[in-house]
Amino acid sequence: MATINLLDWWDDAWKEGLWYAAWPKAIQGLTPQQAAWTPAPGRKSIWEILSHMSFWREQSLRVIAGDPPSKEETAKRNFQAPTEVTPAAWQAARDRFAELQKQIRVVIVDPAGDVSRLQYMIPHDSYHMGQIMYLRALQGLPPIE
Repeated sequence: MATINLLDWWDDAWKEGLWYAAWPKAIQGLTPQQAAWTPAPGRKSIWEILSHMSFWREQSLRVIAGDPPSKEETAKRNFQAPTEVTPAAWQAARDRFAELQKQIRVVIVDPAGDVSRLQYMIPHDSYHMGQIMYLRALQGLPPIE
């Protein structure tokens, strides 16, 4: 995959959206309670899905840096539920996701950057953003364009 295409897609997903709303719009305007809501026992919340996406972004960056997480850490942190449902904790989750967007962009634009793992982040995150949009709809929230 050409780096320029990956960079364009990465930026477009964040700023304009790729056939759907831009990623930040899907998580903006939600209360902590809406983000932590689950449709049924054993199902994931928007917050857990966002944590999962952030975790895999961090994991990919760590693998590129030669410091992959252990299987135990992966099991513990994947789809991690919030420890507290507060505005500050929800803001921190969104800030983490936004910061990782920037960190991955740095690797993509670096001519020596290893983008082989990162090219899969766009379909991965797009899939999960679709889940987030569906969870918003299940809560009766208006669609995001």
